[in-house]
Amino acid sequence: MERFADPGQRRQVIEELLRRHHGGDADAFPALWRELYDEVHRMARSVLSREGARRPIDTTVLVHELYLKLGGASFENRAHLFGSLVRMMGQIVIDAARRRDRTRRREHAVAVETTELTLDAAALGLESDAQQQASVAITGALDELDALAPRAAAVAWLRFVGGLSVEQVAACLDVSERTVKGDWAFARAWLHRELTSRGLKPRQRRRGENDAET
Repeated sequence: MERFADPGQRRQVIEELLRRHHGGDADAFPALWRELYDEVHRMARSVLSREGARRPIDTTVLVHELYLKLGGASFENRAHLFGSLVRMMGQIVIDAARRRDRTRRREHAVAVETTELTLDAAALGLESDAQQQASVAITGALDELDALAPRAAAVAWLRFVGGLSVEQVAACLDVSERTVKGDWAFARAWLHRELTSRGLKPRQRRRGENDAET
């Protein structure tokens, strides 16, 4: 990937490539992918790190499959692009886990529980005893948040699922770090309210914990 001394220059390049890709330019997406490659790998490693030893796919294969999926999609803006990127990444992991579990059932004739994307419910102030139930509920709520507040949803996907820092999310979405922090605070509060209303239990604060979130 070409390195730009001025971040604004890279921003302009990405926006131009997005515009060309949206308009049907077949050469735009490979160039756009080269610009996004570092961020994509960082997010892929973060998503898979939560799966531990049971990860159903490795980083290289995940990134390759994501490239194939993204090339056929169209994106309205940076928030749509990066939000879609993490959604697709999560779905690839889920699909790979389901394929693995189907293979195990055929080979061993035993019941294998289908795996969903592993998400940290505690980070949203929720108990995580039923991890799979919580992960499914969180993913669904994130999709609903996208209809209400697309940029906040993109921030939530990148921070919560993609594992990016506030600074990295700001660079991806071309907004200030203050904006990212505000959107993240809104998204966390909204998700917490929605998920507790659906039966997930609030997490009891441990001694010495506070509400600070960066």
